Amino acid sequence: MTDVPERRPRLWPLALGTFAIGFGSNVVTGLLPSMSAELHVGFADVGRLVSFYGIAYAISTPLVALFGERLPRRALMLTALALFAAASVATALATDYETLSVIRALSAIAAGGFTPTATVLASQLSAPAMRGQALATVFGGLTTATVVAAPAGNILGPAIGYRGVYLMTAGLAVIAFLAVMLLVDRSRLGPVDAPVPVGMGPPGVETVAPAGTSVSTPSRSPAAASGRRGLPSPLVALVLLVSMVETIAAFTVQTYASPLLTAISGADGVSLSALLLSYGVAGVLGNIAGGRMADRLGAARTLWLCFFGCTVALVLLPVAGATVLGSAIVFAAWGFLAWAGNAPLQGMLIQLAGRFGQLIVALNSSVIALGIAAGAIIGGAIIGGGATLGVAYWGAAIMGLSLVLVTFVVRNKQLAS
Repeated sequence: MTDVPERRPRLWPLALGTFAIGFGSNVVTGLLPSMSAELHVGFADVGRLVSFYGIAYAISTPLVALFGERLPRRALMLTALALFAAASVATALATDYETLSVIRALSAIAAGGFTPTATVLASQLSAPAMRGQALATVFGGLTTATVVAAPAGNILGPAIGYRGVYLMTAGLAVIAFLAVMLLVDRSRLGPVDAPVPVGMGPPGVETVAPAGTSVSTPSRSPAAASGRRGLPSPLVALVLLVSMVETIAAFTVQTYASPLLTAISGADGVSLSALLLSYGVAGVLGNIAGGRMADRLGAARTLWLCFFGCTVALVLLPVAGATVLGSAIVFAAWGFLAWAGNAPLQGMLIQLAGRFGQLIVALNSSVIALGIAAGAIIGGAIIGGGATLGVAYWGAAIMGLSLVLVTFVVRNKQLAS
């Protein structure tokens, strides 16, 4: 047996795909005035398009993973990008609100075919020591899209209309399609339910090696039984619960960040935009740092540190954020730590998923979508009751619950390394 040298996988086409999908998903926020004017509907009606998208995404993503499990990953990603581009064109051409609502739901189904697939693929193509950074690379596209989509929509909407923005989104999806088709090596890809590569499983779980490589046999442990059969670990349910609770906490605050920051620091106009931008930029940097931390400290420990920091930041925000500068520092710290938790959490799920990585990541996408909706409802109820500062405190309390759950995860030997 001879060792086969590792070839660094080309992951930026996957990040480009998540950027295109993230942009098309988040740009609605910045297009509210343009879409309201062109469709002759109210802001609330345009806002409901986000709900239609989220519900469709939550329901369809696990189903896409199940029905597409026999397809090669590359084919599934290309199909998803092609459908997302077509849905973006249809969004631009829709002439009434009802048709547009259906099209946005269809675009969510297409998105659900790409992002979980790209996430699992990035993990499987990367060496174990680089897995966190690989996941951060793919999520870097989504993070960047989250940062730039709303401001871009706000700027481009009055200039080219929401239809022009969605034609541009279709162009981004086509570019991503070409990048994946031409640059992602099909020889290294398998079907969606392909075995997990070496080092992918939990400690002590036997995994599959590429032909021609020499691999030492891992030690066995009682927890390895389900892994040998390729079944997900029971811990998956706990990690998915962590993901949902953390998302509820984040979007209880994030959805109403503008009125919250204005109430705390008096920021508005340019200063408010700067605060929101500081959060976004910090999130991009946190996404990168989270992948590196997971590779060095372990995913579970990294996630605990991130959630602890998020809880502290939200508790401090109403006090330390009394000035615009104070708000910028604390809010950016929260954004950094919140986004730093993405790669470790995805890595833990993939580590525990056995051969069902695609389905488990898809389920995580669904619980995130549901968490976003729940967070928006909770934050809205708090705002509606007149307790604007309570958004930060309730966000901290819910984040504290996720911290408690992560503590149980860290204590489990299967994920503590």
